[in-house]
Amino acid sequence: MRRFLLEAVTLIVAAVVCALVANALAARERKLALVGFYPSAQKVPAQAVSAGGTDGTTGTTATNAPTVTVAQTATVAPKTTTVAPPKTTTTAPAPVPPKPKPADLSRFAAHPDKAYVEIKYDDVNALHSGGVLFLDARRTSIYEQGHIAGARPFSVWESDIDEKVNKLFAERGDERQQAQPIVIYCSGGECEDSHMLAQKLWGIQFNNVYVYKDGYPDWVAHRGATHTGSNP
Repeated sequence: MRRFLLEAVTLIVAAVVCALVANALAARERKLALVGFYPSAQKVPAQAVSAGGTDGTTGTTATNAPTVTVAQTATVAPKTTTVAPPKTTTTAPAPVPPKPKPADLSRFAAHPDKAYVEIKYDDVNALHSGGVLFLDARRTSIYEQGHIAGARPFSVWESDIDEKVNKLFAERGDERQQAQPIVIYCSGGECEDSHMLAQKLWGIQFNNVYVYKDGYPDWVAHRGATHTGSNP
């Protein structure tokens, strides 16, 4: 057995020696590299030395380092649109009409010695513009069909006339108030209702009463302000 092992080892060694000799004599392209034999493994390529910075240091760069090209991207500034504020139109305030001057009623002084004074349209209009109290002596049904604007119904032929007169006296019980002008009218012409009412008022100390002689028809003819209905 020992002899057999020795012969086997001898044959293996002989085979290896033959193989090495054959590989050594083989051409370069057919030669096999032996395991663990790397002839270029200990050769280190020389490093390229780059110029140092201003501080005197030297840097090294890889000879075969790939060059990377970074594409520059253009930065586009966003467009800003400036919107102009809406134009504001300043509207000038409408001119305020001047207040009418108060009517001069000084010429309509009290006349305690007379129950009434008859007047025409011009004086009647002046007193109306001055806010003087107007009394309509016609019947209420006629008053509601049309009357001077602001006039109160004071029919001398209706049962409540004394009540209305007393109420008016309660409103104007002071002597200065009783001296304020009051205009009374009826249908004009031959109508005496306004005169009768004036007599009543004079009898309770109203001493500045005027009778519109031509009455309501004349007021309408002059296109004076009128109202209809039961309210002044």
